[in-house]
Amino acid sequence: MANEEFKNDALLVAALKYDSHEAFVKIFRQYYANLVRFTARFIPDKSTCEDIVQEAFIRVWTNRKKLETDTSIRSYLISLVQNLALNELRHQKVKKSYQDMNHETILSLSPDEHLLYSELSDAYETALSKLDSDVRETLMLSRQEKLKYSEIAQRLNISVRTVEARISKAIKFLHQNLQIYKSLIFIILSARNLL
Repeated sequence: MANEEFKNDALLVAALKYDSHEAFVKIFRQYYANLVRFTARFIPDKSTCEDIVQEAFIRVWTNRKKLETDTSIRSYLISLVQNLALNELRHQKVKKSYQDMNHETILSLSPDEHLLYSELSDAYETALSKLDSDVRETLMLSRQEKLKYSEIAQRLNISVRTVEARISKAIKFLHQNLQIYKSLIFIILSARNLL
């Protein structure tokens, strides 16, 4: 039975490599629900589990030409979903640590500093909204999701040089648009003896 399943998997992967939408749909229907349940062993939030499994299938479709027909699609999907789930757990840990650190910092601000922080936060969000969507997305993948440039390039299907150029453009734009806050922050940090 397992040998027959492997042959079917190999045929589906071979068809997938030739852009067969039907093969992709069959693989999706066959494995999606089980992969969501598998992901729930790592991550309790069902919506996040579904997002991870959907991301795995996006990667399968995007990388279909490179799939190996001598490995089980089931094993490939489990490994892919497990890696994505672990990445999500790392991301959540970093995000929580960052939020805790920011929360402590915000609580220690004086009223004037809190007002400045709010203004800076609003100015930052406004500046971000003015960036081209592809540049903003690249920056967010780098800064919020903490992806490496090579991972961003793979996810967005662009070169690492393009990632570097977009990040550079975004940072330059943010520096120009937030320049007024730079001197104010310097003054506050100096006053608190944090420089």
